Amino acid sequence: MRKTIPETMFAGREPARLSLLQNWVLENAVTEIEMNERQFWNFVSVQPVAEKPWTTYMGRMLHVSDMPTDSQKCLGIFDKRTPGTI
Repeated sequence: MRKTIPETMFAGREPARLSLLQNWVLENAVTEIEMNERQFWNFVSVQPVAEKPWTTYMGRMLHVSDMPTDSQKCLGIFDKRTPGTI
Protein backbone atom coordinates (compact mmCIF):
# COMPACT_ATOMS: atom_id res chain seq x y z
CA MET A 1 0.00 0.00 0.00
CA ARG A 2 1.47 3.35 -1.06
CA LYS A 3 1.18 5.87 1.77
CA THR A 4 2.24 9.46 2.31
CA ILE A 5 4.33 9.97 5.42
CA PRO A 6 2.74 12.30 7.99
CA GLU A 7 3.31 16.03 7.46
CA THR A 8 5.19 16.31 10.74
CA MET A 9 7.66 13.50 10.05
CA PHE A 10 10.99 14.82 8.69
CA ALA A 11 9.50 18.30 8.39
CA GLY A 12 10.20 20.24 11.58
CA ARG A 13 13.22 21.31 13.55
CA GLU A 14 13.06 18.15 15.62
CA PRO A 15 15.97 15.86 14.72
CA ALA A 16 15.00 13.31 12.08
CA ARG A 17 15.10 9.73 13.29
CA LEU A 18 14.99 6.65 11.12
CA SER A 19 13.38 4.68 13.95
CA LEU A 20 10.21 6.80 13.59
CA LEU A 21 10.03 6.01 9.88
CA GLN A 22 10.77 2.34 10.48
CA ASN A 23 7.94 2.04 13.02
CA TRP A 24 5.53 3.92 10.74
CA VAL A 25 6.33 1.62 7.79
CA LEU A 26 5.80 -1.54 9.84
CA GLU A 27 2.69 -0.37 11.71
CA ASN A 28 0.92 0.82 8.55
CA ALA A 29 1.89 -2.06 6.21
CA VAL A 30 3.46 0.42 3.79
CA THR A 31 4.79 -0.91 0.47
CA GLU A 32 5.71 2.45 -1.15
CA ILE A 33 6.59 5.70 0.62
CA GLU A 34 5.40 9.09 -0.66
CA MET A 35 7.02 12.24 0.74
CA ASN A 36 7.51 15.85 -0.26
CA GLU A 37 10.90 17.26 -1.27
CA ARG A 38 11.61 18.90 2.11
CA GLN A 39 10.93 15.62 3.90
CA PHE A 40 13.17 13.79 1.42
CA TRP A 41 16.16 16.08 2.04
CA ASN A 42 15.65 15.85 5.81
CA PHE A 43 15.51 12.06 5.40
CA VAL A 44 18.76 12.18 3.40
CA SER A 45 20.44 14.18 6.18
CA VAL A 46 20.28 11.17 8.56
CA GLN A 47 21.88 8.80 6.03
CA PRO A 48 25.63 8.07 6.02
CA VAL A 49 27.52 10.92 4.36
CA ALA A 50 29.54 8.68 2.01
CA GLU A 51 26.43 7.16 0.43
CA LYS A 52 24.32 8.43 -2.43
CA PRO A 53 20.75 9.20 -1.21
CA TRP A 54 18.78 5.99 -0.80
CA THR A 55 16.23 5.19 -3.50
CA THR A 56 14.41 2.77 -1.19
CA TYR A 57 13.90 2.37 2.53
CA MET A 58 13.42 -1.10 3.99
CA GLY A 59 12.85 -2.31 0.42
CA ARG A 60 10.04 0.20 -0.14
CA MET A 61 10.25 2.56 -3.12
CA LEU A 62 10.46 6.28 -2.34
CA HIS A 63 8.31 8.76 -4.29
CA VAL A 64 8.88 12.52 -4.20
CA SER A 65 6.23 13.92 -6.53
CA ASP A 66 6.96 17.63 -6.00
CA MET A 67 10.68 17.28 -6.87
CA PRO A 68 11.66 18.31 -10.42
CA THR A 69 11.73 15.34 -12.79
CA ASP A 70 15.38 15.84 -13.78
CA SER A 71 16.40 15.77 -10.11
CA GLN A 72 14.40 12.59 -9.54
CA LYS A 73 16.13 10.95 -12.51
CA CYS A 74 19.58 12.02 -11.30
CA LEU A 75 18.91 10.58 -7.83
CA GLY A 76 17.37 7.37 -9.20
CA ILE A 77 13.94 7.89 -7.61
CA PHE A 78 12.00 8.71 -10.79
CA ASP A 79 8.84 6.59 -11.01
CA LYS A 80 8.69 5.20 -14.55
CA ARG A 81 5.12 4.00 -13.99
CA THR A 82 3.69 7.54 -14.35
CA PRO A 83 1.34 8.23 -17.29
CA GLY A 84 3.09 9.06 -20.56
CA THR A 85 6.36 7.37 -19.60
CA ILE A 86 7.85 4.83 -21.95
